[in-house]
Amino acid sequence: AVPLSERKLAMAKVKEAYDHHRDELADLLVREQGKPLASAKGEVAGAAGLMKKAIELTVPPEVYSDTATRRIEVVRKPIGVVAAITPWNFPIFCSVAKFAPAIVLGNTVVWKPSPFTPLTALRMGEILQSALPPGVLNVVTGDDKQRFNVGAHLTSHAGVSKVSFTGSVPTGKKIMSACSSDVKRVTLEMGGNDAAIVRKDVDVKAMAPKVFSGAFNNSGQICCAVKRCFVHEDIFDEFKDELVRCAEKATFGDGFEVGVEYGPLNNKMQLDKVSALVEDARAQGCEVLCGGGRREGSRGFFYEPTIVSNIKEGVRLFDEEQFGPVMPITPYKSDEEAVARANDSEYGLGGSVWTSDFATGNALASKLLAGTVWVNQHTDLTEAPFGGFKQSGLGREFGSFNVASFTEVQTLSLAKQDV
Repeated sequence: AVPLSERKLAMAKVKEAYDHHRDELADLLVREQGKPLASAKGEVAGAAGLMKKAIELTVPPEVYSDTATRRIEVVRKPIGVVAAITPWNFPIFCSVAKFAPAIVLGNTVVWKPSPFTPLTALRMGEILQSALPPGVLNVVTGDDKQRFNVGAHLTSHAGVSKVSFTGSVPTGKKIMSACSSDVKRVTLEMGGNDAAIVRKDVDVKAMAPKVFSGAFNNSGQICCAVKRCFVHEDIFDEFKDELVRCAEKATFGDGFEVGVEYGPLNNKMQLDKVSALVEDARAQGCEVLCGGGRREGSRGFFYEPTIVSNIKEGVRLFDEEQFGPVMPITPYKSDEEAVARANDSEYGLGGSVWTSDFATGNALASKLLAGTVWVNQHTDLTEAPFGGFKQSGLGREFGSFNVASFTEVQTLSLAKQDV
């Protein structure tokens, strides 16, 4: 096996090659995914940071016992071939999050990008191929609706030992089922229906733009974006109006235009889904406060930033993951009610509490059943492990959990002398 030190050197060469092409990749990301150039550059820079973190990984043995006669230690072994199945919302960042630590930890990777964003993956494969030995990183593209389904082939192939997936819950369930046939290792980072709880003690004008950003960044196409907003009844009308003002000021447009904050939805499938959820809410008597439809005269899959009120549990827009520039907002009476309603979901990826009372906010945060919970922010990824409770996922990514995710554990009971 190639020593860890040499694998780190190889990843350093990968990062060097990648860094030379950052501007090119950001430009391609705008054209293919749709996000504004500043956001694309941020994603590209974030991925470089993930490569650096992978290079810094260490896997020392854990010594459980060391006596005169025996040493018991736990070591980490590479899993083998890892299938990395990645999404279209952050096609570079989410992919590097998988293949960089996987390779440093001794695995080889078959990277299957979303059929909606194959070009960034193929270009990265071209850029990085000279930095790695043949066969270490492989890019395989394909539309899952074609007769030969690349994703299904990878998840059922006997030569694949681990599947790391980021995407929707229905697809994740199919992958989990396929991997059960030969007990493949699996990490699933799936959808969310994140709740933001806004307490009555907040500074409305200061906090509303931050909650809006947590819902609408990347045009709402973030697994851990705010997707349900619970606002205390005492400030509900004021906060609602401030969110509408944020939506009306938001600049959507071509990602290469100066000043554009938000791009289009990535594909027609997602545009149709978002449209259907809003129309269903409207049909059930919910109030569309702003937006609520495609941008007239626009080229591309633009959907107006939309705030929906008079909505509650039982409406699809509230219960399901919209994954677009739409946020339902509903009042609550007490902290206990807000927490109970936030937790009443099959999802459990993220959540947030917004308050000027840090002690109470921190206490409420610990009561939310979600993999990551923020106080007075949302979607800000830390270096800590990331993943979901319930149907939002299985396993974790980032931080020390990358070692757990991409290695097998071996316990060695080593003899030192005969007893």
